[in-house]
Amino acid sequence: MENLLLIIDMQEGFRHAESESVLPNILKLIKSFKGKIVFSKFVNRKISLFEKQLGWFKFQNPEDQKLFLELQASDNIEFEHDTYTVLNNSLKEFIRKNTITKVFLCGIYTDVCIIKTAMDLFDNDIETFVIKDACNSLHGKKNHDSATDSLVHILGKKHILLTDNVCS
Repeated sequence: MENLLLIIDMQEGFRHAESESVLPNILKLIKSFKGKIVFSKFVNRKISLFEKQLGWFKFQNPEDQKLFLELQASDNIEFEHDTYTVLNNSLKEFIRKNTITKVFLCGIYTDVCIIKTAMDLFDNDIETFVIKDACNSLHGKKNHDSATDSLVHILGKKHILLTDNVCS
């Protein structure tokens, strides 16, 4: 039984003040986390609904898809996803093989990928925690705060943590 730190979509195409603001806490988590650490990377496939329905073409090139330079390492475990959830079959298999029982989420888009992944992990009977001060949204503080408030009801108050709760 092991813990997993899942760092969601900290990619160069999402590099903005909001994503950079959580980088120090993510680096602190990486240094002190007891368990496995994996990174998700969003890839916008050609003819996806992101393209067809939303008219959004970013993340179809390798430059957008790269992890933040500060997070790149040769031994990183990375999983690509092309939907809002990060919990695809490859990640599910990794969780099963490594007997992961608790997943800690951080990264970008609290109101999109983090909340969707948290619900999917919960629905797959995996205890899930969100590290509030290591997440943010490019849609603004109001959306981040609203998503975090919803996550209190979705996961339970004790499952919304701060970096220092995880690093201590």
